[in-house]
Amino acid sequence: MKNIKILFGLILIVTLSIVSCDEATVEVDPIGDTEAGFFQNEEQMTMAVMGIYQKVTFFHTFRGGNWLSGIWLLPGDNLTTEGDHGYENFVGINAQDGKLGDFYRYAYQLIARANTVLQKIEENGDFAYSLEPELKDFHRGEALFLRSWMNFRLWNVYGSAAPLINERITNLDDAYPASSQGTELLDQAISDLAEAATLLPDSWDGGNKGRVTKNSALALQGKILVFRGTVSNSTSDFSDALTAFNAITGADLMPNYGDNFDAAKENNIESFFEFQANNQAQVNNPYLDNDAFSVVGDIGAYLGFYSKTPGWIGSNFYFASPEFVALVEGDPRAEYSIKVDAEKKINVVKYLRDGNRVDSWPQWTEVHRTNIRILRYADVLLLKAEAIIRSGGNAADAIALINQIRERARNSTTDGTMSEIPADLDVAETDSDLILEWIYNERRIELAFEEGHRWYDLRRRHLAGEIDLTNFDFNSAKPDFKFEAHNIYFPLPSNEVIQNKNLVQNTGY
Repeated sequence: MKNIKILFGLILIVTLSIVSCDEATVEVDPIGDTEAGFFQNEEQMTMAVMGIYQKVTFFHTFRGGNWLSGIWLLPGDNLTTEGDHGYENFVGINAQDGKLGDFYRYAYQLIARANTVLQKIEENGDFAYSLEPELKDFHRGEALFLRSWMNFRLWNVYGSAAPLINERITNLDDAYPASSQGTELLDQAISDLAEAATLLPDSWDGGNKGRVTKNSALALQGKILVFRGTVSNSTSDFSDALTAFNAITGADLMPNYGDNFDAAKENNIESFFEFQANNQAQVNNPYLDNDAFSVVGDIGAYLGFYSKTPGWIGSNFYFASPEFVALVEGDPRAEYSIKVDAEKKINVVKYLRDGNRVDSWPQWTEVHRTNIRILRYADVLLLKAEAIIRSGGNAADAIALINQIRERARNSTTDGTMSEIPADLDVAETDSDLILEWIYNERRIELAFEEGHRWYDLRRRHLAGEIDLTNFDFNSAKPDFKFEAHNIYFPLPSNEVIQNKNLVQNTGY
């Protein structure tokens, strides 16, 4: 998707130019494109779709030191920090939190872009796709997928306090949406993804590699169904998830676990969705913190919170918890995830091992061209195993899926030898509770330090009443750690609640 990455810096912001209506200016053409003259052909529609993808950048970049990754990485028990992050110790987190405010803002900006594309396809689709009519369905599928992914993330951060916005807001009367109800964000995502799976292509050509496909939609739909089924105790959701997972074709595990974190092996057969980082030599500015669509912008992935880079971040870097270090001892996956340094506590190396730092800023910050893997086949296999168990399916089939992951791990040593760890699990086991624990333990190791998988798993299990996070050992390095029941949701930004009286703030904030 390198060609697509370049487009990220070239997308237009479509604005309506305002001119005075005297005779001297009324005939003057506006500077740049206006909405009325845009969305007219395949090229312009593709640029608009790329604008939705571009917003994913904002969740993974340095942005003047205001990186957002801690929101989904720190709350679990795999990572910890001695720095001042409320998501780690749940103390002091409040509705004025700047990063949570940015997360909310960027999320709804992405959704607004998706809704605009969907509206313009509906309005202009009959003539805008005269040369490549197949793009009409592809673009609609991409917009639906990206909106669904964002709704899923919003639910995992704010719960039902976050509003569901399905249409472009063009009228001030519609600018104050109410909080959603229950699992409405998930419900909409599941419905959108079912449609997207019928619209998206099986694959893209080399110049567009990295754009979402039919498999992407099926994988995300199945994942969200498992999440909804967990909190609603709905067997039908798990059955539907299996239907979605079983419809995936052509996907497979990469031979080596480390292949998933190597810039040279991006968008591989295991990957369904990645943040498309880039190496914009001489124009990548990791300190840029604005919403401009300039060629000079940061689309590299910031990972300096693992390596204490820049040095002035002090104690605000993240390191693997002692329990996690002990958990993965002897497992070849540890070689690609951590490098223990007990003195410095700088020990997370996932995505950092191959030296894929952006060339133009090597001395300043840990900005990488390595794609962040958001959704991959290993995640799906373990979710499928979970859906089998939760729907009353064959336990041996579920355990066999876990063992696929473990076999790949054994074959992933850096010296090419076969490891004895992790050994296969007993396929004769029938205790569903035990097998679920096996699945969650495997997810904890396999998906460590990636996209909040661990925290989101713990969160949904707490909501389902399967575990109680109020007495859970989070392995926090913070002596003032205190998780309370309301911390399962993060607060909506205070300015949003003040301005929009239809929003209901999460309890406790």
